[in-house]
Amino acid sequence: MRYLGVSRSELYSPNRVQGDTAVFRAVASELERNGHEVICISEQDLSVIPDGMDGIFHMARSSEALAVLERADVPVTNTVQAVRNCGRARQTALLMDSGLIPDSLICKTVGVPLEWNTFPCWIKRADSHAVDRNDVQFVQDAGECNNAMLGFSERGMKECVLQAHVRGWLVKFYGVRGYGLADCYAASAGDGKFGLEQYNDQPDQASVDMDALTAVAERVSALLGVDVYGGDAVVGDDGKITIIDFNDWPSFRTCTVGAAQKIAQLIMSKR
Repeated sequence: MRYLGVSRSELYSPNRVQGDTAVFRAVASELERNGHEVICISEQDLSVIPDGMDGIFHMARSSEALAVLERADVPVTNTVQAVRNCGRARQTALLMDSGLIPDSLICKTVGVPLEWNTFPCWIKRADSHAVDRNDVQFVQDAGECNNAMLGFSERGMKECVLQAHVRGWLVKFYGVRGYGLADCYAASAGDGKFGLEQYNDQPDQASVDMDALTAVAERVSALLGVDVYGGDAVVGDDGKITIIDFNDWPSFRTCTVGAAQKIAQLIMSKR
């Protein structure tokens, strides 16, 4: 079998270039170890799908690369639609009635809507994942929220997502749909891309029901159609698990080898 691997542009890997590169190469190596041929290209260099491919795995995020991948007539992991479903506004809309995410509202960046009176809260760019530290902000009140909206608007963002702040400690997880979680761990302020974990509680003794977390993660991956995923969840004092972020193909930085084996198995299973 011949596979095309498309790596992620550094633009979409803020503070995660090394981790994203490592897991991409590990998957390619695992496929080769299983006797397959792998051709690798970066998303910024992808213009056409080479002939003779039996499958594609990718970490692409740019609209240009996704448009090329959308024309593929072989299995693609993750699918283009799955990647698009992880965009903040689309993800929020798909999960809003699931009971798995905090109270949320998709709105224009023209001021806090009258129907939103939940503070503190988070304001997040609606069109994509966070690529800049100002793309996701914690705000204490309507005044701070209005200022954040103004900043978004000045950067050309017409929409944002408002999301209620959930009390509890933060857990980061990585998984492959159908193969369960590859890893999860309690997050500290130094674990994230931009240090936003400082706003969550720090547990004295971190504990999470792994079966429950796996079930929630797999349900979200199914609702979004994402096979290779990762995310952040808040665990409340009562043990309730709330998803606050979900991403297509993260860095798997704590479990690169094990994750690569699961991802390769998933890719090879598709025909």
